[in-house]
Amino acid sequence: MKTRNYHLLILSSFCILCHLLGEAVRTKNKIYISIDGRSSCFRRLNATHQIGCTSEPNGNVGVVHHISTEDDLNWLLNKGPHAPYAALMHSTYFKMDNVQRLKNSGKINGIMVIHLLENKTLTEIPPSFSPDKSCPLEEYGMYQGTNYSGCQSIKWNKEGQGMMFEDFDFPIFILTNQTEVELIIEECYRKFNQPDPNGNPRDYPLCAVELKDRMDAAKDSETCIRRTNHQQNLNPDKYCDPLGDLNVYATIKAVNNTSDYPVKSVIVAAARMDSFSMFDNVYPSADNHVSGIVALLAAAEAIGKFKDKIKGNVLSKDILFTFLNGEAFDYIGSSRLVYDMQRNQFPLPLSGAAYLHPVTLDHISHFVEVNQLAYRDDNKLWIHTDPISRKNISVEIDTMIKTLKDCGNSSEVGIEEVNNSQPLPPASVQSFLKEKLSIPAVVISDHQREFTNKYYNSRFDLVSQINASYPDSVNKSDWYDYVTVQAKELTKVSTMLARFLYNLSMADSPPDDLNASEKSVTHMLYCFLVSPQCELFREILTADFSKDLSAAPYPFYVGVTIVNNHITALIEKLLGLYVGDKMDNYTSDSCVQPSSDKVYQYMWMQGPLIQNSTSRDGKCIRTTSNTSLAVSPAFTADGNIDENNWRSGRYSAWAESSWAADAISIRLFLIPNPKLERAILAIGLILLVLSGLLGYFCHSRGDLIISPPRDFLRRY
Repeated sequence: MKTRNYHLLILSSFCILCHLLGEAVRTKNKIYISIDGRSSCFRRLNATHQIGCTSEPNGNVGVVHHISTEDDLNWLLNKGPHAPYAALMHSTYFKMDNVQRLKNSGKINGIMVIHLLENKTLTEIPPSFSPDKSCPLEEYGMYQGTNYSGCQSIKWNKEGQGMMFEDFDFPIFILTNQTEVELIIEECYRKFNQPDPNGNPRDYPLCAVELKDRMDAAKDSETCIRRTNHQQNLNPDKYCDPLGDLNVYATIKAVNNTSDYPVKSVIVAAARMDSFSMFDNVYPSADNHVSGIVALLAAAEAIGKFKDKIKGNVLSKDILFTFLNGEAFDYIGSSRLVYDMQRNQFPLPLSGAAYLHPVTLDHISHFVEVNQLAYRDDNKLWIHTDPISRKNISVEIDTMIKTLKDCGNSSEVGIEEVNNSQPLPPASVQSFLKEKLSIPAVVISDHQREFTNKYYNSRFDLVSQINASYPDSVNKSDWYDYVTVQAKELTKVSTMLARFLYNLSMADSPPDDLNASEKSVTHMLYCFLVSPQCELFREILTADFSKDLSAAPYPFYVGVTIVNNHITALIEKLLGLYVGDKMDNYTSDSCVQPSSDKVYQYMWMQGPLIQNSTSRDGKCIRTTSNTSLAVSPAFTADGNIDENNWRSGRYSAWAESSWAADAISIRLFLIPNPKLERAILAIGLILLVLSGLLGYFCHSRGDLIISPPRDFLRRY
């Protein structure tokens, strides 16, 4: 009986404990307010150091201070007595010198940046902002050790602040939900924290925020990857992954591996696919490379309509369209492509089947790269060349420039050459010229000297900044087909580019009807920059994948090798459609690649809507469009370190930190007066002692407390 009563006591205590735990969860929800509309700065690493942001394991706590004026900033630095603080900053004050002042003060524990593009009061777009360096990609460009190294002659990105490459030991977030931002300002800061009109600080309670942004990786990419590989348990933690994805390419002539493929018979037409910003999933990149992607795809579509003429001429040069990934991180995609070409591994040889003929550096006759195109300096495009290689191949380059200018004139595009003593801007072709200086190459861009893009690699490189947004008078339902000013201009650029490539290939004037499609350019700008849930993207995908299209633009970030990249897949499909052939009498089931012929891919697309129907006219496209690895040669394909290439120092070694599912959060709460906290602690300690004494008394008198009276036992 005593044992049974003891068990009942234990069970009752357990039930009470469960109830208290449930109450604790509900109490926690009353104490904390979560902020969900946010994007975090995260950590990346290279061969020598770490950059980005992280927090303490349980988050960084700071008293909220709103910085909307210079006085607000100075008050925090000079007067604020309640450190550490968490600064809530307007976009115009979030710049490197201010962040550095906050960091050096030792009074800051985190930063929140208001990023509400629809609210010009809370988010004023600054005159310029670039978190990249003033000399981007200098470490792995072609000018190391020359008179052009370190941007000695031109600081290409003069607005660059280098904030992206700083190592912050506190978290930084952007806030993207207006309701939550107003809550922090009105109900948190102004209600509890805002200094009085005389600048005197408020007394407790104060409103604070817990900023949690805990990254797993530290030091550098080599240390991080070796830490992962040295674990002995069955389910090891992964601290980081190499940056990388896939390049996209297609050839016009589809030459197989058994056919003759002379040297200097391939024209490379290239554009980069990626950018970066400090914050996760915020990579608008309107000018930085979307303008180049759209222009090159539209040119490929125009060339594709004349591909039979090119293929039918045995003397014509092939055209290799390629879209390079990871270029924002020290030329990952282009350095890998060159590496594979040097080893006869591009395209990848296959056994037991015909495949596309490998392309080496010796096969390249010309290199044409399209760079930023939307902010035209003096309303013109500009032709950049390399002054070092030009000394020995001046005739070929002069011919390219003259032809390009002629094509510009016929396409109504103003285009001029920069001073030929000027070095190349940051461009993928530098990876090729590092290995073979005899390749005639031009880079087409919108700037004569310094970047005209004041928001290079930043969250403000927006569609609204490049004349590609829509008037208020146009309904959203009509945006997809609305031809913007930028669409008209890029169509002309694409026509010029297509005619130039045709001329280089055929050594003949292009046909008068070789024109880019204004409709295609319009649709691509909308789909990439406004909404992927567009008819063009639906047409090129299967029905299953079409259902999963995002409403918001996909990020133009290379990402890590273990994650699929939506932009890569979409560009591969678009390029496949534009240079491929529609196969008659094929179904979705029969649209498969033959086992004996790997020259072509077969892509099933659900196609356009049938008029007056909800059904679609599906089609099978046979195309050379495909992908190749865009991972630095410093890493193996499975993400480990390639010892030889790593030690050479020739290749970038960027990796991205991993983080746990619950590692990123923002929570608001009130901090009571420290005197009250001490009083609560004292009361708690007193109660603990009293509880201990009570427990000891109950235990020592258990027989009297729990056991029933003896006369009660006699009845049974």
